[in-house]
Amino acid sequence: MKALRFLFAVLLALAIAGCGFQLRGTPNWPVELSPIRVEGLESRDPLYLLLAQSLRSAGLEVLPPDSDGEGSELRVLDLNDRRRVLSVTGEVEVAEFELVRSLETELRLPGAPEPVPLGRLQARQAYTFDAASVLSEEETEEELRRVMNRDLVRLLQFRVRAATAAGKGSQSRGGT
Repeated sequence: MKALRFLFAVLLALAIAGCGFQLRGTPNWPVELSPIRVEGLESRDPLYLLLAQSLRSAGLEVLPPDSDGEGSELRVLDLNDRRRVLSVTGEVEVAEFELVRSLETELRLPGAPEPVPLGRLQARQAYTFDAASVLSEEETEEELRRVMNRDLVRLLQFRVRAATAAGKGSQSRGGT
């Protein structure tokens, strides 16, 4: 019986590998951004810290905010947090909330005349409200904000990757 399970697992792994399936990884930041400076966030902001950590782990040099010098600049134009009621109980009490964190950024590349707008990104998380445990609600919201920050950094990686790839494509076609 164990041999049959093992054989099945091996055949399944071979079938998956043979069809070209692979787990979707996170994109790396383009190395041509280094050195890069992140503007528009406080250096102690959890989003800034996560973003800087992600950039450094990809091998990019992260310059301190408000520093002079050449390099790319990722500018946060707007960061908003919103909480709204998702549902209420029959007794007209709040049952669920939704947290929404939105981020608008632009990327300035060295030598580029204009910044590249990266648009507005949003992360959403919902949670059940319990009026009896207000302290745990604050902890829940804080954990959900950490999750939303990770989501925003990942989405920003995709956006920056696409914007820099599009810029390379237009340069290789003669700048049109």
